Amino acid sequence: MAAWSHAFWMVPYGPFVEPGARVALDLRIGPRWPGESTPRLPGLVRTFRVIDAQGSRDVAGRSGATPVGHFDARSAGAAVVAMETNASSIKLDGAQFQAYLREEHLDEALKQRESLGLSDADAREDFFRAAKTLVIVGGDSRGFDRVVGQPIELVPVTDPARYRPGQPFDVRLLREGRPAQHVRIAALPQSAPEKVLEANTGANGVARFTLPSAGQWTFYAVQIEPAARPSADWKGTWASLTLAIGEVPR
Repeated sequence: MAAWSHAFWMVPYGPFVEPGARVALDLRIGPRWPGESTPRLPGLVRTFRVIDAQGSRDVAGRSGATPVGHFDARSAGAAVVAMETNASSIKLDGAQFQAYLREEHLDEALKQRESLGLSDADAREDFFRAAKTLVIVGGDSRGFDRVVGQPIELVPVTDPARYRPGQPFDVRLLREGRPAQHVRIAALPQSAPEKVLEANTGANGVARFTLPSAGQWTFYAVQIEPAARPSADWKGTWASLTLAIGEVPR
């Protein structure tokens, strides 16, 4: 479906490294694991940073390259890699757009289109992406829940290094730094690409999952609102978080 061209996530080549190691990053697009690897397209990246206990720095990389970037791990602890994109635009016919809104549980937008008699109308959307991934350096997960200030941001609440399958795993969604309520978050496991788990955020912006397996997981959420500029009808913002859960080497 065309809407899935919105969804993307980052994967480190090795989520566990030692200080001093170089970490390369792959960018994936698609509805499920493994997705399709994509280069660092010209004009795509607005900001691309890695944040650790020593501070924030830009992720190195060049336009058109795959992997999309790399950095050298510093001290032990969690390194959070965060990318924000510039706007991309898409136009969908009425049926496609309605299907997209239903699939992503964007009920308010559905209601607005219905109230205005626009359910069958074509729609132009500007969409932005905020992708994050986590790299554990030196077997130390401290800093896993660091907030980096993306406009829409997924933050793990549960320490992925201590998680065991069958326990609760909590993820918080922030919008402009504040908890985002009543938003659906999807969880996609690398080990079972056909599976999709879903949970809604509560008053504190937290969605709770019971994950059946360890391994690489991607969480994503999307929000949509009327666009402020006349060349688009809607503004969509996508957030993703990819991390290895329950597999930290001892």
